[in-house]
Amino acid sequence: MKNFSQKVVVITGAGSGIGQELAMQFAAKGAILALNDWNEEALNETWEILPEESRGYMEAFDVGDRKKVEEFAASARKALGRIDVVINNAGMTLEIRPVIYSEVEDYEKVLQVNLWGVIYGSLAFLPLLREQKESCLVNISSVFGLMGFPGQAPYNVSKFGVRGFTETLRVEMRGTGLQVVCVHPGGIRTNIAKNAVATDQAAHDRFVKNFEKNSPTTADQAAKVIISGILRGKNRVTIGSDASFIDKITRLMPESYERVLAKSLDRAKFLSRGNRKQ
Repeated sequence: MKNFSQKVVVITGAGSGIGQELAMQFAAKGAILALNDWNEEALNETWEILPEESRGYMEAFDVGDRKKVEEFAASARKALGRIDVVINNAGMTLEIRPVIYSEVEDYEKVLQVNLWGVIYGSLAFLPLLREQKESCLVNISSVFGLMGFPGQAPYNVSKFGVRGFTETLRVEMRGTGLQVVCVHPGGIRTNIAKNAVATDQAAHDRFVKNFEKNSPTTADQAAKVIISGILRGKNRVTIGSDASFIDKITRLMPESYERVLAKSLDRAKFLSRGNRKQ
């Protein structure tokens, strides 16, 4: 894809963070936008900062709702006449919690948004994207889709799932006009940690503090890398030096990196009641 002028770009999770930055940067490149976020107030704020000529369609709903996603796809297509780019960006996480203290509901909650939301969005928009000679589907995974991080099993499962789904679809679509991109951001300074579902406020505050300290990349920078990746025809995009590093060591040292990661844990503290769901 050479440019985005007058192209219709769909972005989920556009109320803040990477999604909002993507909306602004695509608008600056002449795109017409169809936006979603579960937070209607945040979505309206994004809408208001966009130039009028880029405001195509918006709808607030939870991407974990299959029927709503399908209706959104149909409504956006009807309102705007075509769909050229879809970015499944919406996501959520939980506070840090070891697997032994996690519950089935933790996985159900995160997978419904992070994995099923991506699958619902991809399947709903695929026929519409394939109407165009040239189109692009972008699914946001994570470095958590490259490496298993202690304390984040539900998030890891969801992001590995996004990676597997997207890589499979990419192989199936190779040679067609549909570019399929899997994005692996490292630590990005967004509100995802602050919005994490938590049962213990102190643990949540520690999680947010650590997340922000270890997030070297801004949402603005992340959006630029994603857009550049699309324009350069990339199928796999890592964002941030931390993501590039993790990508390399998991491929070069697929077994030994786990030993190093395990040794770095303060196991007694990590498995203490402080990381147990209250």
